[in-house]
Amino acid sequence: MIKEETVHQCTRWWGSNPPREEIAGTKSGDGGEVPRQGMSVVLTSIFLMAQMAGAGFLALPKGLADVGWLGIPMMLLFCVLVGFAGTRLGKSWVMLEERWPQYRQPSRQPYMDIAEKSLGKTGRQITLVSLIINLFGSTTVFIILISEMVASILMHSTPEGQCGLTKCQLVIVVGLCVVPFTWLGTPKDFWQASLLAVAATSTAVVVIVVQILTDTESLPDEPHYPNPTVSSFSLGFGSILFAFGGAAVFPTIQNDMADRSKFWKSISCGFTGILSLYLPVALSGYIMYGDQVKSNILLTVNLTVAVEVAIALQIINLLCTFVISSNPVFQSVEDLLHVPNKFGFGRILVRTMLVFLQVLIGLAVPDFALILNLIGGSVISLCTFVLPPLMYMNLVDDKSGPWPQRTIPLWERALLVEIIIVGVIGGICSTVSSFYAIIVASFHKSCFLTFNECEE
Repeated sequence: MIKEETVHQCTRWWGSNPPREEIAGTKSGDGGEVPRQGMSVVLTSIFLMAQMAGAGFLALPKGLADVGWLGIPMMLLFCVLVGFAGTRLGKSWVMLEERWPQYRQPSRQPYMDIAEKSLGKTGRQITLVSLIINLFGSTTVFIILISEMVASILMHSTPEGQCGLTKCQLVIVVGLCVVPFTWLGTPKDFWQASLLAVAATSTAVVVIVVQILTDTESLPDEPHYPNPTVSSFSLGFGSILFAFGGAAVFPTIQNDMADRSKFWKSISCGFTGILSLYLPVALSGYIMYGDQVKSNILLTVNLTVAVEVAIALQIINLLCTFVISSNPVFQSVEDLLHVPNKFGFGRILVRTMLVFLQVLIGLAVPDFALILNLIGGSVISLCTFVLPPLMYMNLVDDKSGPWPQRTIPLWERALLVEIIIVGVIGGICSTVSSFYAIIVASFHKSCFLTFNECEE
């Protein structure tokens, strides 16, 4: 069995001691009020932005190119739908507090608790497996993305005609560099990483937009905007959804709030902020480059000093996120293999082998966008579009206990069903297209075939 602590860490990657405020909270044994400590609405909004900002926004212009101009309303729609689903997750947790007193105290695994109370033990296990796959796939993307950005900087600084370390070689180098950090225990006091993530992403957005609008050397003479195919549209769906993924962590963020009933305010502020970062990058990249935009927009623009600084910030951000996000995956495997929860040979061996597996995946499929699309279309679609509305409706429809009864207006139920349908159909199409693209790429772009070849 996987320990409860490990399950909680699947979502609570940022640490355990962010700045807090106090409000009246749970009642003590003598009936008095015990102040509840927690995060404010503003800080919670920053955490929500940090959870979504990162590797996803770098691929948004390419995702927009894959789906065509329809991607603009799609981004707006996804933002609204995911945000609305997030508010329903918040209400689901409020219902758990109303019905089961033990949930009025801080929970170590709120998303899984909601899944268990609404969908049963099977729902909890499906949720857990989805989160593990999500984290393992996402951290694999980080290794590839870091290698790609480092290779770009090295290529820019290498004299013409010479070839430095290739991206394929750097995948191994990055893997070797991160391995020692994975041997550490559970990350603590990493709430500052959220502020770093937002700052790094905001800086990158400004640099990208300014560079695109002021640079004419790298722009194509006539950008082309071809109509999307079924395959490209499905890939773009996964890419855009990945950028708005993160709903699985929402209940945990809400659980750390001083006033959990105000979570909807944080959702509104957080999604408004993330959309203000995403739209300028996606629009400027697609409008100016058309279908020639690369999977990583940072590597599409000219590599100036400002762009190199933005790349360096993103690399630091991704390295921190890798160490924190991969920890619950490692501990899950260690629990299954009965490895002692302390530093020792067992931990070193297991975690080194798991990073080695990620490196092998990175070498087999060295295009981070392909794995990103697969994760976005499969587990993120499940955890963001399908499960939240389903869990909320099941909890509201449960009239079996002596708790406050709730109803869902017809318009809201219709919207929730629509969100599920969009997630299922889009997720299946995106997963199939992404899997096929990965299979094709493994025979043509694999590092096992082009290990020493320099990219153009």
